[in-house]
Amino acid sequence: MSAGRFAALRSAFSNRNYAIYMGGNSISLIGFWMQRLAVSWLAWLISRSEFWVGVIAFVDIAPLIFITPLFGVWADRFDRKTMAVIAQVLMMVQAFILFFLVWFDLLTIEWLFVLALAEGVLQAAYQPIRLSIIPNLVRREDLVAAAAFTAVAFNVARCAGPALAGVVIAVSSPAVAILFNAVSYLLIVIAWRFIHLPIRTKRAEEKSFYRDISDGFGYVLEKPALLSMFVLLTVVSLFIRPVAFMLSAFVGAVFEAGELTLALFTSAMGLGAVLAGLKLSMVGKTHGLVREILIMTAVAIFCLAGFASITTVWIAATLMFVFGYAITIGSVAAQTLVQNSIDDDMRGRVLSLWAAFTRGAPALGVLLIGWLGNRYGLMWPNVVAAICCFICLLLLMGSRREMRAFFES
Repeated sequence: MSAGRFAALRSAFSNRNYAIYMGGNSISLIGFWMQRLAVSWLAWLISRSEFWVGVIAFVDIAPLIFITPLFGVWADRFDRKTMAVIAQVLMMVQAFILFFLVWFDLLTIEWLFVLALAEGVLQAAYQPIRLSIIPNLVRREDLVAAAAFTAVAFNVARCAGPALAGVVIAVSSPAVAILFNAVSYLLIVIAWRFIHLPIRTKRAEEKSFYRDISDGFGYVLEKPALLSMFVLLTVVSLFIRPVAFMLSAFVGAVFEAGELTLALFTSAMGLGAVLAGLKLSMVGKTHGLVREILIMTAVAIFCLAGFASITTVWIAATLMFVFGYAITIGSVAAQTLVQNSIDDDMRGRVLSLWAAFTRGAPALGVLLIGWLGNRYGLMWPNVVAAICCFICLLLLMGSRREMRAFFES
């Protein structure tokens, strides 16, 4: 069985375009998440305010909600490779500017706000391109394995990147973590030179932007199981994921510690994500993934409630390890099921909505939790968030059979 699963992965990487893309993109993803933690830590060092940590995280994520659906339409209309290269060159420029400001001690909270917003806008534009380009890189029979591994790589980087950044910040400075990100963009831009995509056939009917976006929403709404998965992962992103963006505030305000404790928490979460990624890389079928998503969501909820309620560092680190594992399993499995269940001509629009909701929702979560944390401390806002997510999970349990029939058939 294991040999067969690895055979599917080997087959995906036998596609030259995909192998080159993943080689550059995996490094770039780690750099991106390294910079995101560095920016959060800089926000805390400059302001010493839970609110400002939340605000900086908000402007970095919020553009996903408003901009990503527009670029989802463009991803279905225009050349995805050209759009990807332009977006990544601009993100590289942003990273180098931020590096120089930090390195020469010129960074203020206002500059951090502007640059975080710029990075958020660029990332929002890039997400639907990143998600929809995979079918253009592999043979059709390799799409399931390629989509799954791409999701694994993204979600492992989401935890492993901050883990590496925590270590780098502890032994050096946030500037070095940001520089790694800037250089990593250069690698993926070079990789695109060696990737040759097949010519896409032009869509027969060219509709308005509004009509195309409306079609994307309609596609999700007319499939109850797909809508249920959207709702579940959006609620998880809104209430559970913000803790990963607020670790800097937790370390400073709750644990009254510094870079070493931040490195410990991020490394624990990253290790859990890596183990989850290894497990999911061997999954060659969709059967049982809905059940796993529901169970891992419950585990992540209890980890959040526990982490927010204690001040013992080693227990908190253990909870972050389990949290990293559970949240990665749930996110990767859900994204894989969604990618495998949608029609190709709707892929850019539906996946842009997926990115807008599941990656944009933490923007509202961190802003609200940061504001409440500044007033009441970080424990109760996160415990209440965990309770809200658990209630939603219970309500959606009634849709599990419908989701299994839609996603696993």
